[in-house]
Amino acid sequence: MAEASAHRFRTLDGWRGVCALLVALHHFPAHGFLYALPVVRNAWLLVDFFFVLSGFVIAYAYGGRLSDAAQIKSFTLRRFLRLWPLHAAILGGFVVLEIIGYTRTGVIFTGGRSLTALGTNLLLVQALGFHPGLTWNTPSWSISTEFWTYLIFAAVCFSLPRMRAAASLALIALSIAILVFVSRFGMRETFEWAIARCVFGFFVGVLTHDVWARGWLKRFGGSGAEAGAVFFALAYLIFIPGNRALEYLAPPVFACLVLVFANGRGLVSEAMDRRAVNALGRWSYSIYMVHMLVLAIIASALPIAHIAGWRADALTLGYIACVIGVSAFTWRWVEIPGQRLFAQNVPRAALPVASPPEPIG
Repeated sequence: MAEASAHRFRTLDGWRGVCALLVALHHFPAHGFLYALPVVRNAWLLVDFFFVLSGFVIAYAYGGRLSDAAQIKSFTLRRFLRLWPLHAAILGGFVVLEIIGYTRTGVIFTGGRSLTALGTNLLLVQALGFHPGLTWNTPSWSISTEFWTYLIFAAVCFSLPRMRAAASLALIALSIAILVFVSRFGMRETFEWAIARCVFGFFVGVLTHDVWARGWLKRFGGSGAEAGAVFFALAYLIFIPGNRALEYLAPPVFACLVLVFANGRGLVSEAMDRRAVNALGRWSYSIYMVHMLVLAIIASALPIAHIAGWRADALTLGYIACVIGVSAFTWRWVEIPGQRLFAQNVPRAALPVASPPEPIG
């Protein structure tokens, strides 16, 4: 049975992989049965699951280890080298596609694929209000906000270690206020006040970790609780999106899912503790980051949006197979070398007490 070990939350890892695949399906516009599934059409909200999970695992791994400048430097470098190498590699792939496209259209580096946007992407600030829309590898807006949210978390742990819960609540309240009263998009924010959406989910995850760590709900995680949490989350994904007010419930809903499966003691956890699901968990960051590049390559050769019926589903399954295959490759040859680069440049004493499941946005 899958249990939350001292090093990883294997069931949460598995859910991360499943959700990354659902996001990839959400973006593929072949109009078949899979495209029409409500859980796929509304999978954009799963980004908020990633934010909540990120807050939970970062609080678990680093919450008590950000008390001096050396630890914060180590934390910042570790997070940057975890996110940036794959991000830069996928940007390179899009630049190659842009150059190839220029040979056919005579147009290059315009709109969301401008050189200015390339610069902001390389600096991980593309989702901080610099552009009037999404740019380059569009899902990367979330890692842009997440990196800077990591630094907010580090600042809270360093300056207010005994008031982290209160600071988390204040940041959640401020973020909700920005999304409600300032942002034009609310919980659909991705490029203007997107960091408010990330901070909201991330610090809900931090509080979720604090509840879990205190053991208040230690027995809350058996088969019944797991089945109920999955049913609740699926019902929310299927029926709630479209109601702009109730979309703000996404982080608390996903916090319940994280809280239940952090214990990993039920039949759902046992069923998910399989080699294939564990592999999806390992590759989830790559799945999230590479799928739009794979989609762009397929779209350059096929009229995806005009394919329907069983052919659309067959093409969708082929796309998912390609995404998984490319993700396995980039995990092995881009992500792992990036982590080794960090390990070679940071003293062992500065490493976290645990190696958490890597969050994605």
